[in-house]
Amino acid sequence: MKMKNLAIIGATGLVGNTVLKVLKEKNLLKDFNLFLIVSDKSAGKVLIFDNHHYRLLALNESIFEFNFDFAIFSAGDEISKKWVPLFAERGVKVIDNSSAFRLADIVPLVVPEINFKNIKNEDYIISNPNCSTIQMVLVLEKLLKVAEIKTVVVSSYQSVSGAGRDALNDLICDTNIFFKKGIGENIIAQIGNIDSNGNSTEESKMIFETQKILNKNFDVFATAVRVPIQYCHGESVFVEFESDIELNDIKQALLCDYLVLSQEIVYPVDCAGSNLTFVYRLRKVAKNKIEFFILADNLRRGAAYNAVCILEKLAKI
Repeated sequence: MKMKNLAIIGATGLVGNTVLKVLKEKNLLKDFNLFLIVSDKSAGKVLIFDNHHYRLLALNESIFEFNFDFAIFSAGDEISKKWVPLFAERGVKVIDNSSAFRLADIVPLVVPEINFKNIKNEDYIISNPNCSTIQMVLVLEKLLKVAEIKTVVVSSYQSVSGAGRDALNDLICDTNIFFKKGIGENIIAQIGNIDSNGNSTEESKMIFETQKILNKNFDVFATAVRVPIQYCHGESVFVEFESDIELNDIKQALLCDYLVLSQEIVYPVDCAGSNLTFVYRLRKVAKNKIEFFILADNLRRGAAYNAVCILEKLAKI
């Protein structure tokens, strides 16, 4: 099979670096010629990965001489807004990790285990959902096989790596460069700006994206909190169903190869580096209501792994 040209924009960032690791773990490096694209300050340097030397390339018009087949963007909203359409216009299938195009009706928002079929041949921009959304919809999609959902209430406890390398450095180095009051001894109950409804940016993402991915309009109420851990997002979830349910039916529905239903507490140090989503503290609190906790590695399951799984499926079409 002819190797495809794959551009990774933001290759040296936290998500971009994890994309490389996932490509290696899934034995996909043999299928692609990699082009690692970075900011101007890093361009020209050499990155050694898997015993290969990659010269880091700047993001400018000359990059299109390489005739890419696929691109994974992990460089933030502003870069994506400017450059993703330019790649797509040239026939490049783009998987975008930013929130730039998630609201667009014509852009599929994809978790491959749930709705890969929504990608049509004419789609050249595919949005990767928000990290906290991905781990939750993987569970909710299974629950919908038991009964229709009426209401979801979620509180997310998000690691600092979700905000990028500068935020992570604040925690590791006990500084306040990214978080104005630091994060080491803090929790911050606001991620992003507050809109006219009182929701933060992160909360609005979880509400809209959940409904779009699952193609459902049940109520979602979200609270997003930044907590002082390096990796993994936790979520406390309450679900009210339209009808009565049996707990054993819920447990059976959650048995699959990408979810782990645990009887024990799972810690971030246990699941960091995993592509699985962990569900625990599952209990029935009323005839049609359950509560549970979800934990997953935000850089992997919530970003890089999801993007690479989309890429893998697209490359087989």
